[in-house]
Amino acid sequence: MQKLCCSLLAENTNPIVPQCPNIPLAERVDCYPDAGASKQQCEARGCCWSPLDERNVPWCYFSTNHGYTVESVDQSNPNALKATLKRMAAPSLFGADIQELAFYAEMQTPKRLHFKISDAQNKRFEVPHEHIAGLNAQPSSPISDTMEITHSPFGITVRRKENMKVLFDTSMAPLVFADQYLQISAKLPSHNIYGLGEHVHQHFRHDTNWRTWPIFTRDAFPNGVTLQPAPAVTYRTIGGVLDFYIVFGDTPEQVVQEFLELIGRPVIPAYWSLGFQLSRWDYGSLSEVKATVERNRAVQIPYDIQYTDIDYMEDKKDFTYDKVKFAELPQFYDYLHDKGQRYILILDPAIATSKRVGNTSYDSYDRGTAKNAWVFEADGKTPLLGEVWPGETVFPDYTSQACIDWWVDEYERFSREIKHDALWIVSIS
Repeated sequence: MQKLCCSLLAENTNPIVPQCPNIPLAERVDCYPDAGASKQQCEARGCCWSPLDERNVPWCYFSTNHGYTVESVDQSNPNALKATLKRMAAPSLFGADIQELAFYAEMQTPKRLHFKISDAQNKRFEVPHEHIAGLNAQPSSPISDTMEITHSPFGITVRRKENMKVLFDTSMAPLVFADQYLQISAKLPSHNIYGLGEHVHQHFRHDTNWRTWPIFTRDAFPNGVTLQPAPAVTYRTIGGVLDFYIVFGDTPEQVVQEFLELIGRPVIPAYWSLGFQLSRWDYGSLSEVKATVERNRAVQIPYDIQYTDIDYMEDKKDFTYDKVKFAELPQFYDYLHDKGQRYILILDPAIATSKRVGNTSYDSYDRGTAKNAWVFEADGKTPLLGEVWPGETVFPDYTSQACIDWWVDEYERFSREIKHDALWIVSIS
C-alpha cells in the first residue's frame, strides 16, 4: 500500500500540462463526450477547459499533446503506405488505450482511397468484407499525390490530385484508440454532408451546428457521428477498428458509380415489387384477408401485393400455417395471381422450442437442433433462449454454415407447401 501511494504521488508531481491550441470555437473537438464535464474532470484528462455562454460548443476540448506519433513509415510500394503509431504520454479518456497501432493506406483505384487503423499487436473484431470483390484495377498515380501524413501528432490529409483541395483532414484533433472507445475527427471541405441513415431526417443535407447522430440505434449513443460547424465530423465507436474508404468523383453520379465498383451493383428489383403493397398485423383469418382484397378490387384501388403477417402461422411458429383460420392458404397464391396480384409472406428469425398443436413435434425446431443451427451460450453447447412471439425461442446463427443449410432446407420445404412471390424476414427487437 505504501509503494502504491508513493507511486501515485510521484506521478502527480509531474502532471502533463495540456498544450491548448488557439483555434476557432467551431473547430473544438469534445474531450468530454460523456455527461457532467467540470474543470477538474476535464484537466484530469489532459484537456483544455474554457467555459462559454454557448452551450453547444464543447467547454472541454482536446489539447495538442494527445494522440499518437508516427514511429516508422514504409512506402516501398508507391501506391500504398504503412506506418507504426505510438501513443503519446497523456491521460486516458476511458482507460485501456492501445499503445501501438498499425496504419495502412492504399490507392485502390484512381478514384478510391482505403485506409485502416488497427491494433499493431492484437487482432480485433472487423466487419467481414464478404461482398467486396477483389481488387483488379491499378491506380494511375502514387498515393503521395492524394494523401500525406503528419507525424506528431499523427494525422492524415487527403486531397484531390487535380486541384489539391483538402477533402479530409484529421490533423484538427487527436486520434483516440482504446479497447472500448475509438474516436477520429476530420475537417471537411463544405457543409454538404448527407447520409447517416437509420434516422428520421428532416432534411437531406445535415445540420452541422453541433449535431450528433447515433449509429445502429436512434435513442442512445454507444456509437455516433458528430457534425460541427468547422465543418467537421467526429466518428465514435466502442470497438473494432477504424476502416475507411474515401471515394472521389466530380459529380454525385461518379461517386455512386465508384462506390458500386467497390461493393457490387444492386439487384434490379422485379417491376411488380415497385407497386402499391398492403400489409397489416392480425387479419384474424384468411377469409378477412380475402374480404380486404375484394373491397379494394371493388372500388378499383390498384395494388400489386398482399402480405400476410405471422398470424397466418400456427401459434406464430415459422414454417407452419394455421390449418383452421388459414386452411386455404396453399391456394391463396393462385387466387391473387388470377387478378395479376402477388403474395408476400412474413417469417421471423426466432424458432419456438414448444410442440405443435396436439403435442406433435415441431420438425423445423428438431431439425435445427440436430444441425446445431442455433446461437449458443459461451459454452458453445447450450442454445441461447429468448422470449419472442411464439414464447420461448432459440435464435438461428446465420454466421454458421450449418444454420444456413438448415434455413435453406426449411424454406424450400415450406415454399413447396405455400407458394408465394417473395419473403419478408422481420427483425427481432
